[in-house]
Amino acid sequence: MYKDKIDFFLNEISKKCIADKGDNITFSLGSNYYSLFYNNDIEIEKIESLIDLASEDTYYSFASGSLAVIYFMRLLHTSNIITDEDIDAIEEDSIEFFLELISIYADKKEYDLFTGLIGLGLYFLEIQKLDTVAKIVSYIDHLKYEQNKSIFWVDHNITKEENICDLGLAHGLPSIISFLAECYHKGCEKETCKRLIQGAVHFLSELYEENKNSQYIFPSKINVVTRKKQPANRLAWCYGDLGIAIGIWKAYTVLQDEDLKTMSLSIILNSSKIRLDNAGVFYSNKNDCIDTGICHGSSGISHIFNKFYRVFKREELKEAHDYWMAITLQQLDKGTKFPYDLKNDEWVEHTGLLEGISGVGMVLLDYQYPEKAKDWDKIYLMNIE
Repeated sequence: MYKDKIDFFLNEISKKCIADKGDNITFSLGSNYYSLFYNNDIEIEKIESLIDLASEDTYYSFASGSLAVIYFMRLLHTSNIITDEDIDAIEEDSIEFFLELISIYADKKEYDLFTGLIGLGLYFLEIQKLDTVAKIVSYIDHLKYEQNKSIFWVDHNITKEENICDLGLAHGLPSIISFLAECYHKGCEKETCKRLIQGAVHFLSELYEENKNSQYIFPSKINVVTRKKQPANRLAWCYGDLGIAIGIWKAYTVLQDEDLKTMSLSIILNSSKIRLDNAGVFYSNKNDCIDTGICHGSSGISHIFNKFYRVFKREELKEAHDYWMAITLQQLDKGTKFPYDLKNDEWVEHTGLLEGISGVGMVLLDYQYPEKAKDWDKIYLMNIE
């Protein structure tokens, strides 16, 4: 499908990433990430610039902060672009700081993928410090709530309302399941991970049974006391049924419960019927564009359907991928812009990974040359194959 066109855009995106000035940590991370996988090479000056940006960062985010940069340096080391001495020097001070950050996040009850324990956990998994990962799993266990057979976590950072369980893959319960599954498969605290996953999918299963015949099955958030739900009503990586299907599939890989496999397939097939006019994708009439980013745009949607097609080999999932890929390519033909200020309808082009053109490039690369893009999406917990 569209092989020549995708090759053309892969090259064009590479040019944009190489031309990135490197003065913004989010955009520089994205451009370098794409260059690593597409070209298997990065200029040393760009690496040094990225390290300088990380040294000035005070956010420490796994999405676009110093933690993301240090994680990326590990990928460069694995690809033999930087040496053992280089990575040791880069990590010498940062590891101690990130170890201290674990207890700070635990005290704040902040488990978030980007700004909490899960992001730190993925980094320490990457560098194989399983004793530290075990400590993070213990904190996550301590932060849980139990209700009958269900286990869930209450958000203390994204929302101001009390008693809210976040159900987004970006910030909520599916990300916890996915992280615990990664820990389980690495042999870290397997019994604890299995117990927590079992309780968490029981919580999701009850919500599924309540609403499984609807176009959109799961809410984005639920008040665990009043049971009031905040609807998601969108296709996206960050919130909605697609991310929950990923979490449930990850749970299946641990528990080997065929009912979970069936549920994950049912959710993703249900989502495959939804089209652009009812998908909740951001668009701008003024700018004549739709969001094509990974987080909540067409490329992220197409990527998730492609991942599940590789797992289940169902034609409906291939058709859904092709539909959303075609929309993405149509937008690339016109020129891509991404939501910058939705309230004022401001859209810009940038090289960010999660919400920009480098992320779109990674989706195209994974589709066209999956061997070159192997496991690139594990940072966003989409590594379901």
